[in-house]
Amino acid sequence: MQPYWLCLIALIGAGAVGIIQRWRAPMVGLGLATMIACTRLVLALPLNETATFLGQPWSLDQSTQALLTFVYGTTMVLLAIAATAEQAESFYAPVLASVGLLSVAILLRSWLSFLLLPAALIVLVLATPPAFPTSLRGASRFLAWATLPVPFLLAIPILLERFALFPDQQLLAYRSAWLVVPPLVLWLTLFPLHGTTPLWASGNPHLTLTFLWTVKDWVVLHLFLTLWQQNPVLHTEGVTATLSGLGLLTTVFSGVWAVIQTSPSAVLGCAAISVLGLVVQGVAVGSGEGLLGAMSWLVHRSVAVLLASSALIALYSQSIADGEEAKAQSFPWQGLILFIIFIVCVLDLAGMPLISRGLLGYQKVDKVLQETQPRVIQALWIRSAGIIIGLIRVSWRLWHDQVRASAGRIRFLSFSLVICIFLVLLWLELSSSLVIDWVSTVAAPFSAPLTTPFS
Repeated sequence: MQPYWLCLIALIGAGAVGIIQRWRAPMVGLGLATMIACTRLVLALPLNETATFLGQPWSLDQSTQALLTFVYGTTMVLLAIAATAEQAESFYAPVLASVGLLSVAILLRSWLSFLLLPAALIVLVLATPPAFPTSLRGASRFLAWATLPVPFLLAIPILLERFALFPDQQLLAYRSAWLVVPPLVLWLTLFPLHGTTPLWASGNPHLTLTFLWTVKDWVVLHLFLTLWQQNPVLHTEGVTATLSGLGLLTTVFSGVWAVIQTSPSAVLGCAAISVLGLVVQGVAVGSGEGLLGAMSWLVHRSVAVLLASSALIALYSQSIADGEEAKAQSFPWQGLILFIIFIVCVLDLAGMPLISRGLLGYQKVDKVLQETQPRVIQALWIRSAGIIIGLIRVSWRLWHDQVRASAGRIRFLSFSLVICIFLVLLWLELSSSLVIDWVSTVAAPFSAPLTTPFS
């Protein structure tokens, strides 16, 4: 089989799930089977072979294989969480379709990849509308900003072709390089657009945002790193300095914005976007060490967001127990465990010492950033303080509204799945060498410092 079958399987599975979504059990089984099939296939396909399909080149190398394995595995966990929390009907079909389109974006070796990325995000957003007015505004803004980068990206190859014909016109190269910045800012929702996804997260938690934070950002960074690797002329000192500054502003302002949030999901969103700012700063350093540190933070962010989201989903998706069961289980010990897991995960994202350690060590990326930006430590303290204050504000409400009322109401499957995720992630944390090898594999094609001929 060829690499494009990975995309076809996911898209066919999405269509089939959409048809049978009224039958819950077959829909859940088919959705999980689709991701299992994609995972097995991506591990079995031969590497470094190019196939042609629909007139486009498709290729799977070791880096994209590792990334797709992560995408499929994470999506499988999210599908399982949705099944236990009764979000499957609105979540399964769009997320499978989005995974299929993201797979196309990763496997294609052409500019068409950047056109399919917003399509994957549009499918996800339109098919899962938020329920609250504030989150609806956030989703609408994200939808608009997901489509805006297309004209910038279409202009880049035209300018590069002209530059190839007239290499003495360096202005064409500068213009091409700066056209990379708006798509990165828009798709990663960096400052000043950092408030989009936390606004979308306002209200009850839903897994669409978890998918964006744990899957989408990986694909976006991979595509742009590939673009820079294939076109070093686009990787200039001015562009990287701008991205580093925007990453720093995103880190600080997202942390500060957490102070005024009123829902746990929004605070989690602010923390996730704040860490993304750190990741962008690490990537902008332009060194192999900075890239490895950034990807280690991105792995750590995905782990913490996935666990915190699963705990929140379990807390908010409570079943109505009968009076005897609630009375017999008067102390909400299950809710307390979920509450503690959520608190620890957010503190982890805030970079609290003794709690946040990182799969490669968050000190490593901090050290790299200190060498290039001496004031980064003050910024990290500011964003940590903002996240902690915001967490304190929403913790009482979460305890009073959800945890205290959860005695005898937490679904056994939801709680068991959270504990299983926690144990698996704890094992990964203790077996950090496996994660280090995976991060190194994903970063291998981009670890060599890029030349910047027009610095």
